[in-house]
Amino acid sequence: MQGIARLDRVKPSDHGHQLIIDFLRAEIARMRRGGIPVGEDDFRGLHIPEAEVDRLLGSFATANDDTDADHNALVARLAAYPAEASERFARLVEHFALGTFEAGCLLLCLVVEDDLGAERLIAYVQDDVSKRRPRVDLAARLFAPGDEGDSWAAAFHPSWPLVRWKLIQVFDEPGQPFTPLRARYLALHPGVAMYLRGAAAIDESLFPFAELVEHGEALTLRIARAELDEAIAAKLSAFPIASLDTRVIAVSGKDSSQQEASAAALAAGSNRPLITVDLQELGAQLGLDAAMTVVLREAGLRDAVAFLGNTGALTNEQWAWLMTTLRQSSPAPLVVIATTPERPPWTGLTVAIPAGTFEGRRATWLRELGEAKSVSDDELDVLADTFDLSATRIAEAARIAAGTALWNSPTEAIPVTEDVFAAARVAASPVLLSFARRITPRYHWNDIILPGDTRAQLVELTGRARYARTVLDTWGFGAKRVGRGATALFAGPSGTGKTMAAEIMARELQLELYAIDLSGVVSKYIGETEKNLETIFTEASAASALLFFDEADALFGKRSEVKDAHDRYANIETAYLLQRIEAYPGPVILATNLKLNLDEAFLRRLDFAIDFPFPEEAERTLIWTRAFPAATPIDPAVDFGFLANQFRLTGGNIRNIALAAAFMAAADDSAIEMRHLMAATRREYQKLGRMISESDFGVHTGGRIPNENGR
Repeated sequence: MQGIARLDRVKPSDHGHQLIIDFLRAEIARMRRGGIPVGEDDFRGLHIPEAEVDRLLGSFATANDDTDADHNALVARLAAYPAEASERFARLVEHFALGTFEAGCLLLCLVVEDDLGAERLIAYVQDDVSKRRPRVDLAARLFAPGDEGDSWAAAFHPSWPLVRWKLIQVFDEPGQPFTPLRARYLALHPGVAMYLRGAAAIDESLFPFAELVEHGEALTLRIARAELDEAIAAKLSAFPIASLDTRVIAVSGKDSSQQEASAAALAAGSNRPLITVDLQELGAQLGLDAAMTVVLREAGLRDAVAFLGNTGALTNEQWAWLMTTLRQSSPAPLVVIATTPERPPWTGLTVAIPAGTFEGRRATWLRELGEAKSVSDDELDVLADTFDLSATRIAEAARIAAGTALWNSPTEAIPVTEDVFAAARVAASPVLLSFARRITPRYHWNDIILPGDTRAQLVELTGRARYARTVLDTWGFGAKRVGRGATALFAGPSGTGKTMAAEIMARELQLELYAIDLSGVVSKYIGETEKNLETIFTEASAASALLFFDEADALFGKRSEVKDAHDRYANIETAYLLQRIEAYPGPVILATNLKLNLDEAFLRRLDFAIDFPFPEEAERTLIWTRAFPAATPIDPAVDFGFLANQFRLTGGNIRNIALAAAFMAAADDSAIEMRHLMAATRREYQKLGRMISESDFGVHTGGRIPNENGR
């Protein structure tokens, strides 16, 4: 964001200070002519001597002591002042359509802000030395003394500019929460005061979620970095903003940097600065209403285009409120809203920014990685095809990869392929913690033992994901296909390798892997399930993450007859998930232990349905031999063939037994022996609730017996 801006001090006379002092001079003269004993009553509190008042008045020069005492002449000067004032004050009055009384209130507050000597005059006129800030009553006396109907009071209504746009703040008297309007205090909003003093920075309450970008090279750089399409940028730059009725444009697209670049093009074309806002974060800090008020006010003060970014996290209620607010009058010359196709449509102009292309992403990766890249051309293709990242995110990923390379090898500092893919995953990482569990892939193809045909199907499924761009785009098959991702059902008992296979695929494709328990996503409340699913697919799409839905039968069970509203909505949820799975750009795997319970119509819409059978003896033997790391000490007498023949277990059960036996052997300070494996097998059977007899152990002992010390 922006740093501390330089303040160009403006002379008091430029702000109309002298005019306000003349108003005060006239009011003091009127009070003296009326014989009002200001400050002379011993019971009125602290005393301000007349000589002190004369001294203070004398410190402010005046050209016409006689005529300035005439109120009509002063009001005429006040009405004409904006045309003669500093550019900033004149812009404020013009953009917010302020009347003479309102302009006088601003100037009165500004005098007190800029010159502490005026405070004692204010206190004298208000007949109380403790009341150094102007009250509403003083503004009425100075700028509307003949208004018997108090029409000036409308200026302090919440719908009028002074209060609506927080140009001034109206405070109750301390200790009096229901202070009458005339007795309330006036003060400039700090942001307005800074603006009138010549500050270059925007209101400090917007920091750090907003930024002012001055027109010129800075805007051009924003457009270039986002790689906004040249034709669209040119059209936006030439767009006649003044002809818009609503003064609002919605920009629809997936790439937030290109949405912001669109606003920059509009600002550059109209020779205006740009204020960019993270509306979600700023709204969380200030409240959405207060945030919008300050943003639109700052845009009006600086004649700047306001860009409201990060609106995707707003609720539908907040979005509806925002649309209503923007349809009302706004001091900003133009407001640009970032939106998505899922949002209710904006009734005004909507500019659709096309999604990034493979060629554009590839060119950006090539540029950001530089000539010293170690990534091959084929790997660049995979990066551009797999990760749907904006130009800004790609640049971020390249910086992450460079930092990792520097840490790993300070002398070379060239990112290797693993660094780049890891950085891309970080840049595209979805926020799914409430619905999913991120799994770090640990297994390779050699770790999984499966029948030949099952293994072949897994290889084909991986190829379906890897070569999607070639087949669907280059060869044209995508023209008649809804989605790009590969979809599959993994069916089989627990422990047969379904999750392991998903990990192997994610590792091969260098994708993030998220395990999603559908039983936790499905809600009893109508509409909530679709909302949860939409969150999952939207968040994961940029990374094309591999989504692994466990217990798919929780949603894809055989459709029952529709008997009530919940049955009907259950079928709607099923159809919705199928639609999102087909449109998702990455691989989607659904797992179930009960394939027979799934709807056949659902199975027909998947690319693969892969069965993970219970391992046979030969496969169990391989699983037993590979269950132990190379560094594990194993007694040569261990009979893996006996274990595979005698105990019908899945790979998951076998790995549990191997780990438990290792802990038992470590406690005995020995290598893993058959007695440890027998004891661990007994415990696994007990955990599963299955019966086991001593005869099942054959010639081997039924298990290791701990000694009296638990060892």
